[in-house]
Amino acid sequence: MTDTDDRDRDHPDGAAVEAGLALARAFTGISVRAVAAAGGTVTVPQLRVLMLIAEAGQTNVAAVGRELDVHPSNATRVLVRLGRAGLVDRRPDPEDRRHLLVELTPAGRELIGEIDAHRRAAVADLLDRVPPERRAGAAELLGALADAAGPPTPPTSAHRTAGQS
Repeated sequence: MTDTDDRDRDHPDGAAVEAGLALARAFTGISVRAVAAAGGTVTVPQLRVLMLIAEAGQTNVAAVGRELDVHPSNATRVLVRLGRAGLVDRRPDPEDRRHLLVELTPAGRELIGEIDAHRRAAVADLLDRVPPERRAGAAELLGALADAAGPPTPPTSAHRTAGQS
């Protein structure tokens, strides 16, 4: 057990922390199963890249690398794979030809829609398993947690190297 585990369990809302971790694991499983149900065309990390592009509408390789906190060459490799799968288009930026613009193809948008439909159905199924009187405030609490979490952000290089000596 780590100091972090002890601190979380000693937190005034320790039971909520543990429940949150269990819910995070459940949601990870939902995403994995949704990707598999959609044909397993992409991995969960690749889905994250597709979601970043979908949210931006159009972005460039450098921005994808920054969002993922990876070297642009790593972002390029992921985007090349997604391009070969027909899920993204990459083309020169007409305003700065040193950059490549990236956007989803219709197939990429369709895949995200299919995966989201699977995830929505799975979350609805989870909610259906909870007695109505216990889920009365679920939307409000889950919304508050999502707002507090903000958008998914990658760990910074400092976070990745913390604890490494």
